[in-house]
Amino acid sequence: MTLPAVNRAFVVLVLITTLGAVLIFANLGDRYLWDDEAETALLAQRVLRFGVPIAWDGRDLISQRCGTDYDANYLWRETPWLQFYVTALSFKLFGAGTLTARLFFGVLGVLSILSLYVLGVALFRDRALALLATAFLTLSVPFLLHVRQARYYAIAALATIWAIYFFFQLIRNRRGALLGLVLAMTVLFHSNYLAGFATAAGLGLALIAFPFDRRATLRLAGAAVATLVINLPWLAMFDMRGKADYAATGLSVQSYATKTWVYLFRIELYVCSFVLLAALIAVRFLVIRRKPERAASWPEPRVCVALALFMLGHVLVLAAGPYFWFRYVVGLFPVFALLQAVVIRALWPVNRLAAVAACALALFVDRADLVRGRLGSPPVKYLDEITHHVPGPIAGIVSHLHAYARPGDRVFMSYGDLPIRFYTGLEVRGGLGCQGFAGWPPADWIIDRHFRFDPNGPGSAPGWAEDAERMSGYLRRVPVGDYRGVRIAEIDTVWENLPEPPLHRYRAPTDGPRLVIYRRHVR
Repeated sequence: MTLPAVNRAFVVLVLITTLGAVLIFANLGDRYLWDDEAETALLAQRVLRFGVPIAWDGRDLISQRCGTDYDANYLWRETPWLQFYVTALSFKLFGAGTLTARLFFGVLGVLSILSLYVLGVALFRDRALALLATAFLTLSVPFLLHVRQARYYAIAALATIWAIYFFFQLIRNRRGALLGLVLAMTVLFHSNYLAGFATAAGLGLALIAFPFDRRATLRLAGAAVATLVINLPWLAMFDMRGKADYAATGLSVQSYATKTWVYLFRIELYVCSFVLLAALIAVRFLVIRRKPERAASWPEPRVCVALALFMLGHVLVLAAGPYFWFRYVVGLFPVFALLQAVVIRALWPVNRLAAVAACALALFVDRADLVRGRLGSPPVKYLDEITHHVPGPIAGIVSHLHAYARPGDRVFMSYGDLPIRFYTGLEVRGGLGCQGFAGWPPADWIIDRHFRFDPNGPGSAPGWAEDAERMSGYLRRVPVGDYRGVRIAEIDTVWENLPEPPLHRYRAPTDGPRLVIYRRHVR
């Protein structure tokens, strides 16, 4: 007895989603929060305390931008707040910790897998294609790394899926699509406004793929206006004009072209190989030309063109931003999963061996390693990480302070102050907040990260160079004889658990400068 196609698809979807949940939640609390995640966790605690994310509580300042990330009343304005409230809810229900900081974002990652199936069926009316897309997303290591973070990435991925869904529903004049699109875009804006603008531009460009429809265009314009009106106060709150001016200051034709190329090149290496897809499309049409009897229609060509245009518009807006981080393309991960599934699905009827080989190449071969002349596999590296304990410098520092620090101790830390503050509750100064030292008693602990005063080290905010000099001056004034150093086992790497594929460490390094923690013995 065979199951109906719908039931078979449901069983496969459950299996894929279960696999995704295992890959997302396995060992989720092992690696300590790095600086951006700790920022989210600390501001979530302020939300529970004050109701809104406040950077200053009378003792501790939360900042990574030399004080430009909050307003005159210390109200946070550097990034949208939704991620803080998601984390605050988790802390309220389960208590504050590494696992609980990431917990709900992992849940949203699982919902993204399920939602992509819904989107795939809605766009292509093909359950096999939709399942293949969910499998591509589930096995996408960059996707897994990002949704395991206590950061907005999982919200952005999920909201982008539903924004695309309601965009196509609106094109098809489905009831409730306009409201759904407005809600999805609003959630996306409050996860990351740059992702919101990039998605809006991508949807606008995707409209070119469809014959001009006056009613559809008016509905989209109405959704855009409604989204803008709803979020207008927040544009001022987040100082979007100031951020736009800052972005425009460093923008040039050369820098824009360079960032566009780098985005596309890194997508090629880490998420979706345009070269491989082009080759597969060529193979598909070549086989059909030679063997017309094996011809099969291409899955929804107009939808495919729209998705490709969406991706292009998204990247073109991101390249105009002031910063380059691969995390900004997290909303495109589901789109790339769909595009890869479309090509494999189109190739399957004409050459199944090529389709299977293409899946293996796309999923299991590390293209970045190939460029370096090595062989590697992202899923293998990822499985190694989530099945082992991965120690890091923050974990080493926290463990040492938990063992030897006393309540009320003060810590000077040249970089990484936010995680230490979250895990120890001690007063910590330094980092990228540009908090002064006037009137501050001598620190009981000094942790001078080896890279902090490197001109190429982390930190590019206005005032960073002056603050680095101020911290250097503070260290020069410290009576060296009052402190004794202890060299701990952990290597002093810059970021504990950065999800960026070019910079992520799946295992702790075995060589490099070890951390030295200095304790004041003259009290």
